[in-house]
Amino acid sequence: MSLNSIELARQDRVAVVTLRHDIDLENGSAVTAAFRGALTETGTGATLLDLAELTFADSALLNLILQARAEHEEAQRPFVLCGPLHSAIQRLFEITGVIDILVLADTHEDGVRQLDELLDG
Repeated sequence: MSLNSIELARQDRVAVVTLRHDIDLENGSAVTAAFRGALTETGTGATLLDLAELTFADSALLNLILQARAEHEEAQRPFVLCGPLHSAIQRLFEITGVIDILVLADTHEDGVRQLDELLDG
């Protein structure tokens, strides 16, 4: 799946959702579809949300991320976010306090490594 700034791909045992550029309420249904696709991606056991190229997000996207995290948790499927985060995204996460509840990796590679360890452990 690819829709301009939203992509769902597979990297071995990990479904990777990549969000790029500006994501807001207008992109909500496409983001939801990508998260649902990741959750049900055959042959994968975890999801990595890559935000390294995301430059803007609003509270609607934050809500979708939290909802996806809850759905993954309910399905007992690891869900990790990775950056490096743009300063605006970092600020959004810090101001809302979600930075303390989300599992964040510094890079894409670190996120995949974390998820592999969780899948193996």
